[in-house]
Amino acid sequence: MSYLLRHLEELSVRIGPRGSATPAEAQAAEYICGELESMGLDTQKEPFKSVTSFSWPFLIIYALFPLSAAAFLLKPMAGLGLAALGLILFYLESNTFPILSSYLPGRPSQNVRAVIPARSKAVRRVVVTAHYDSSRWGLNFKPGMVESFRSSYLLMFGAMVMMVLLFALGVLLPTPPMIIGIIALLPALFLLITIGFLIHREIVGRHTHGANDNASGTAVLLEVARALAKNPPATIEVEIVATGCEEAGTVGMIQYLKKHYVPKHTLFINLDNLGAGKLAVITEEGLLMPKKASSTLLDAAKESVNIKNLPVDFRPYKLLTTDATAVMVRGYGAVGVMGIDEKGLLPNWHWVTDTFENVIPENLENARELVLGILRELEK
Repeated sequence: MSYLLRHLEELSVRIGPRGSATPAEAQAAEYICGELESMGLDTQKEPFKSVTSFSWPFLIIYALFPLSAAAFLLKPMAGLGLAALGLILFYLESNTFPILSSYLPGRPSQNVRAVIPARSKAVRRVVVTAHYDSSRWGLNFKPGMVESFRSSYLLMFGAMVMMVLLFALGVLLPTPPMIIGIIALLPALFLLITIGFLIHREIVGRHTHGANDNASGTAVLLEVARALAKNPPATIEVEIVATGCEEAGTVGMIQYLKKHYVPKHTLFINLDNLGAGKLAVITEEGLLMPKKASSTLLDAAKESVNIKNLPVDFRPYKLLTTDATAVMVRGYGAVGVMGIDEKGLLPNWHWVTDTFENVIPENLENARELVLGILRELEK
């Protein structure tokens, strides 16, 4: 069995579901740390605390809108204030700025980090990342429903904006609060349904085995590290970062950026959901305000694909945030490498079918060669 498949099996089968900030996630961190140390790399585990699920902050945010509708009937300014607060918090949390999450109770998690120094003088710094935790499944990720995930998300955001605008009009114009409240009932009910989905996810849903999301990315990360440990780039310092609690809101990556001084010229390559679909280099990502990938990294990826004749697409990703999103919104150059199906979705995404048997080994091998090729092109 290849190293890639051995890592995949260890993480997704032997350790199994690795929920954010759980003992299984900590066990996975120990495995990653041991593998990196066996390559002769100086490796650190960096602890932090995190919420265990993105459901908790978003349940609070979504609940503010039905509450704002009730409050508006009694005190219109209070209703408007609650809705506006909910919209602001939603935008910030959705863009990896955890204002509300940072005040919620957290549990221990950790990142695993190793640095591969350049053979001579480093003139460039590249961070290669992958998260190793796995998500709970939920009904909105069920095959058949997941196809409308982006549309539902945008409708939900539209419902929030609509309520804020309605309440603002109700405050500014001499309109009876009851009329505004009746009009706001429809978007409020839509958000109540969303709350129901999240509650069902936390009560009924279980953590997936996370083979594709993201034992696949972690396996490739480890094998990129192995290749570089044997033959480091001459002029590029490469940092290997396996992040915890990505599924709770890219918490590990946010904590990494807080802990370390990361110069703005640093480039990031993020590996996520690599084991199914067709391998893709992500040209831009984000649901509400997409961020473009680094042109430097995209050019290097194109050269690597052409030289190695790899079966790789270049396409946007417009679903939930990744660790690459977290660094791009903070002004860093980054690119994601993912496996995406013909509908632009992530196969087996947050669903019970995310298992070892459903991973395509060739995808992992091609992803490893792609990343190593990008680094070689950057060195040129």
